[in-house]
Amino acid sequence: MNNPDVVLDDGYAPDSKIAQFLGKHPKTLPRWDKNPKLKALGWPDPLYVNGRRHRPWPGVREFLRNAAAAHLSNPFKV
Repeated sequence: MNNPDVVLDDGYAPDSKIAQFLGKHPKTLPRWDKNPKLKALGWPDPLYVNGRRHRPWPGVREFLRNAAAAHLSNPFKV
């Protein structure tokens, strides 16, 4: 998940950068938008700028913390 080309700040980043940071394909993120389990973990809603999805870095970091905590509380649940 650590990529030197991605700079984490408190602004917004396009989904392509978020996907690159997470090691996922960019088309995965819209699917995550529809998943209520991920939304419950704090997956941030996109902000549309010129028709492109952007997400806040603080929201992405919060989601990663929540997902890690959920995994630690029940690591064997699929």
